Amino acid sequence: MLPEQLTGFLLHRRAYRETSYLTDLFTLELGKVSAVAKGVRGNKGDKKSLLQSFQPLLLSLSGKHELRNLNQFESAGSMLKLVGYQLFSAMYLNELLNRLLPKEVPHPELFHSYQQSLQWLANDGEIEPCLRQFELLLLGDMGYGFDLTQDYENGQLVEAGIDYCLVLENGIKRAEYSAQGSNRFDGEALLQVSNNVWTPNSLQCAKRITRMALSPLLGHKPLKSRELFQQTWSTTKVNNIGNVK
Repeated sequence: MLPEQLTGFLLHRRAYRETSYLTDLFTLELGKVSAVAKGVRGNKGDKKSLLQSFQPLLLSLSGKHELRNLNQFESAGSMLKLVGYQLFSAMYLNELLNRLLPKEVPHPELFHSYQQSLQWLANDGEIEPCLRQFELLLLGDMGYGFDLTQDYENGQLVEAGIDYCLVLENGIKRAEYSAQGSNRFDGEALLQVSNNVWTPNSLQCAKRITRMALSPLLGHKPLKSRELFQQTWSTTKVNNIGNVK
């Protein structure tokens, strides 16, 4: 039985028939939900303006499990103001949730982390720690997390000054002397990541780990938010070079 009221955010919407939207929502009570918002596209009032990303909502749903009907929705707070790289980062969080979460499986801890992450980005907080912490929590909440403090092969604790590699199905193990490349992590950085201690080394370590872990889950389809971020970053670099000249 559906709850009478849900708390959530819009992850994505797309046009459906002449006046409606197909929406993907992330809710505290049900996790990700897909629903039809009927008659909203032609609405010139508050309804259409509320159905935006990063707007906290109170929702009412009905209908079948595969595709619900979005009967009512209203504001549950002010829309979060996100611009620039913070906006692209928030779009990235939405895209991860929409592509990876199964339908109607509650993830309350992840939902609260999502709220906190949006607030952090809206307040101009540092982007990299925010994204890395969220990615690691998302992986763990979906059952793809791993212990970064212990060698899974022998149970020994990870040590600073020793290099380790990641085996996705199992976790961290001591790296072979011949191992090179991106799958080689310093023990100190791994321990910092596990304790949310963010330095340039631990941020780079966490980024490589989450990229490795998320890649097989996301498949070959590129992330639109990442492409937008990279395009903007490239344009900014070119403009800066032009200004220097």
